[in-house]
Amino acid sequence: MASEYLRGTFLQPIDRRRLGAARQFVKLVDGKFGHRLELDEGQLYIKITPGPEASVDGILKIREMARAVALGFSAEQAMALENDEYILAVVDLKEYTDKPNHLRRIKGRIIGEGGRAKRTIESLAEVSMVVGDNYVAILGRLDDVEVAKRAVEMLIEGKKHSTVYNFIQSLKRR
Repeated sequence: MASEYLRGTFLQPIDRRRLGAARQFVKLVDGKFGHRLELDEGQLYIKITPGPEASVDGILKIREMARAVALGFSAEQAMALENDEYILAVVDLKEYTDKPNHLRRIKGRIIGEGGRAKRTIESLAEVSMVVGDNYVAILGRLDDVEVAKRAVEMLIEGKKHSTVYNFIQSLKRR
């Protein structure tokens, strides 16, 4: 039974760089939805233990929030996933290239000079983004995340930044 499977303790690995956000997340969420959260700073994971009154929906939400923190979002940003309209999407950049220098170029196009391209996509699509070592994580409302994800893919394909921004604006106007 799927719900029994979900009721076990879940460990979300985190990077040492994310410890501050993870501490804050555990403080904010412990006890919410009937869960017990602990941060193991030595082993680098967030331990999520659902209580007997925890719903499957609550379990899935907490796991997705912990994943968002592990990917690099702040605790407050991750809390947006409490709202059913919000989702987290991850674009795996390794799916588009296996060459490290291509990966750097792709990330550079997505981030832009001084972070301008990333900020522009976030602003136009109304999402939050994190560009990690091998991924781009996008958090926001479902439709907005789909638009931002497509914009990131367009940049990976080599489309001009202005073309991508115009694409976002035209979809958002609809």
